[in-house]
Amino acid sequence: MTLERDPEAIRERTRKERRAERREQRRTETRAQRRAERRRIEKVRRAAAAGEFLVPPVPDDADSAIEAHDVRVAFRPFVESRASLRKALTFRRLREAQPVVALDGVSMSIRRGEAFGVIGSNGAGKTTLLRVLAGTLPPDEGVVTVYGNRPVLLSLGAGFNRQLSGRRNVYLGGLAAGMRKVEVDRLFDEIVEYADLGDAIERPVSTYSSGMYSRLAFAVAIQTNPDILLLDEIMSVGDEEFRAKSIETMNEILRNAGTIVMVSHALGRLAKLCN
Repeated sequence: MTLERDPEAIRERTRKERRAERREQRRTETRAQRRAERRRIEKVRRAAAAGEFLVPPVPDDADSAIEAHDVRVAFRPFVESRASLRKALTFRRLREAQPVVALDGVSMSIRRGEAFGVIGSNGAGKTTLLRVLAGTLPPDEGVVTVYGNRPVLLSLGAGFNRQLSGRRNVYLGGLAAGMRKVEVDRLFDEIVEYADLGDAIERPVSTYSSGMYSRLAFAVAIQTNPDILLLDEIMSVGDEEFRAKSIETMNEILRNAGTIVMVSHALGRLAKLCN
């Protein structure tokens, strides 16, 4: 028998050819995926430089992430328990004053995979709203329903102790976000690498620039893999390279059907950053 007429040899040759074709197809697909990934990253970098946020579209049938109905929050005026005569006369008016209403009848429906923006001037109640959505401030009236894990609230200056080192603050921020110490141990190197702080992680946070501080806060919040990320006046953090990385990370959250809620008094930024 010749090789061409041997059925087993023909089948073996066919199998080898098919395996070679599959390997070549996988190599071609891998090269195409790498090219597409490079184009996507470059597109994000150009968008970050231009101040744009390439928000993925939200499907029409997306499930709800947060539902708020008729939320009301009022703060009572502060009165000192032991005041001087002058202060007592001043605060007498405050005792008779009406409570300061921060939120009054606020209702909203936010879907999964949505970047949701809230616009308002200083003192309008934006931070109060985020605290209510995060569950750290119970409303006086109304109901807030969150579908998924507890939202992570990222606000510069919240949860960190500036007198402690960056390392200690990584643990403070992680534990405040609901992570266990063993999880922070496992993610510590990734957080430091993401924040790009290097040896500065051992220095007190009080020695950090505002960019370094915000990068560390953002890195800790992102590593918790939040279903819902709440951003308080944080549109972009750090330098241009880090802004591109943070924007790509937020887009990744949205692509995975996560939700981002951000508040600001800058309408132009929200118009670019939100659905």
